[in-house]
Amino acid sequence: MSLFGAMFSGVSGLTAQSSAMGAISDNITNVSTVGYKNVQVDFQTLVTKQTSVTFFSAGGVQSRPRGLNNVQGLLQASTSQTDISVSGNGYFVVNEANRPTINNQFLFTRAGSFFQDNEGFLRNTAGFYLQAWPTDASGNVTPANPNLTIANQNIISTDFLETVNLSRVGGTATATTNIAIGANLPSNAATGTTHRTDVQFFDTLGNANTISFEYTKSFRANQWDLEVEPAAFTNVLTIEDSTTGVYDSIGQLEFTARPADGATVVIEGTTYEFDPSGNGVTAGNTVVDTSANTTVSQDVATLIARVKATDTDFSDYGGFTNTRIAVSANVTTTILFHEDGTRAITVNPAGLLDTNGDPVTRQITQFTVRKQAQTYTDYDQFTFAGLPADGDTMTINGVVYEFDNNAAVGGGNIAVDTSGGTVPLMLAAFETAIEANDANFAGTRVRVRDNNSTGTIDTLVLESLSSGSYNVVFSAGFTNIPAEPDGTATYTAGGTHAVDTAFALVFDSDGLPQTFNVAELEILGFVNGSADMDDAASNSPQITLDFGTVTEANGMTQFGAEFSPTFIQQNGSRFGTFAGVTVATDGLVTALFDNGEIRTIFKIPIATFVNPNSLDSRTGNVWNATEASGDPTLRVADNGPAGQVVQAALEASTVDIGEEFTKMIVVQRAYSAATKIISTADEMLEELTRTKR
Repeated sequence: MSLFGAMFSGVSGLTAQSSAMGAISDNITNVSTVGYKNVQVDFQTLVTKQTSVTFFSAGGVQSRPRGLNNVQGLLQASTSQTDISVSGNGYFVVNEANRPTINNQFLFTRAGSFFQDNEGFLRNTAGFYLQAWPTDASGNVTPANPNLTIANQNIISTDFLETVNLSRVGGTATATTNIAIGANLPSNAATGTTHRTDVQFFDTLGNANTISFEYTKSFRANQWDLEVEPAAFTNVLTIEDSTTGVYDSIGQLEFTARPADGATVVIEGTTYEFDPSGNGVTAGNTVVDTSANTTVSQDVATLIARVKATDTDFSDYGGFTNTRIAVSANVTTTILFHEDGTRAITVNPAGLLDTNGDPVTRQITQFTVRKQAQTYTDYDQFTFAGLPADGDTMTINGVVYEFDNNAAVGGGNIAVDTSGGTVPLMLAAFETAIEANDANFAGTRVRVRDNNSTGTIDTLVLESLSSGSYNVVFSAGFTNIPAEPDGTATYTAGGTHAVDTAFALVFDSDGLPQTFNVAELEILGFVNGSADMDDAASNSPQITLDFGTVTEANGMTQFGAEFSPTFIQQNGSRFGTFAGVTVATDGLVTALFDNGEIRTIFKIPIATFVNPNSLDSRTGNVWNATEASGDPTLRVADNGPAGQVVQAALEASTVDIGEEFTKMIVVQRAYSAATKIISTADEMLEELTRTKR
């Protein structure tokens, strides 16, 4: 029995050493395989239970191959941006299908030689597809299943993982959300001096638009006004302060052709109808006689003149030129609507058509120019619905004016005759009294007008003064207290109202900015279909204005030098196409576009195991989990036990050729020795059979 046992022990040696030789050959042939982990063959004794203390029963040897999956291979640089590797623990998650279903198995690999297939999916050289978590533009992980709302980063499932596809990364355009401007405004500039900065911004469709920031030296020292006209192909541009108060609002009608006979436009509720034939207009409409005109510019001028003559909110009065409606200084075929604190201006150009029924203006839908906040108006308006009572007073800039219908006023008060019994007569007397008793209101600084075409003079207009703020004080119990022109009750009996103008840019005596009263731009009505910039959830946000830091010379300044623009910066970009990807160490995949924009698209997870050496090896340099390895845990790369993701690098095979050849020599000798055991046992058996003869 012992001779046969010795022979079988030798056979087990041959088998074990053959297994070791097989592992060595596999290691050597995979010396260039990316991510390959060498296999080490250990040996263990195969013992036969001894039944006698004087007789030995031979056992043998058994091979136990063991994958050294926890050994880190060297990282080698690659020229491909889609080649990735893991530096540290963990594996990439892959699948055998580019569009996995529940019938396709998720596997694990460190072979990161990925490239795009004919559909754009990332596949490695073994044919397995890289799986990752999809993300939104901010890098937040989202579910791959659109029917789910919460991303689960712990489950390996097609609901949460999807194959990385780079061909589906469409072009991108980013709307401008911030404009920063730096310039020096000359401190010695005369009142009314203007300087301009042209700025480009991008809408939500990636179109480039141009607007001009025009700074005008105000009548106040160290203070500048700001005006920005709407960009071409837009309806309204509004400048807001930091609390959404309207600093300025301008709308426009850009004419491109002559209106046809019967074309209409509705401005503040009045319908204006073009009549180039001179045949009259529809009853109730206001005629715009363009019969003598030959150009679009002439039609525009005629419409403006007609609006001024029809609607007193737009009329010139008291030597004052009203600019609530005016032709653009830059384009004679464009009408600007510039709100001045009177009331919002609503314009409906839908009826402005040519003889073919096509629009003659770029603006084709109704728009509204927002009312300017009283804080920023050049003048305050007081509309009277009735006469003040006898003895009521208004103190203006320290002078007390008493309304009187019996020629008797308090000592030192200035009489305002109301004996005529009408508001227009009272206001005429009021204007005369103010001009006669306060030199600050010479010229047109005080005037009266007809509000909203009532047919009577009913509104007192008081301009701001260069000397600073002044108060209007109403006596207690004031009868028929005036209101703003649109009916907003901002004045109260017994109350004090400050008349002042806050300008956009206010500097201190050191030339440094003291206050910025402008903070955002709202742009509405893009003719090209871009979303409004109005902070609505469904639209693009408003554009934030950055003129620097208060008390610091890092933006706008006012020193004794010429106008000097120093910088113009804005974000946003025009349309750009996909140009490549970057992969961060935490696995975040970011798409690069040729317009300089970037957008996160995926996050590559790392799967870790408690015992990676017990993973089951599969063809294609992939592994699947076993009971001995434990279940995979998905982790964010470069976090905890998960290794880093390294782009443009591949993990080399862990095979050491020198070590393998050394092992081969040992295996060869051991194999030869095992054959000697068999041949010697065979010779002994042959001797035993000879004894029978």
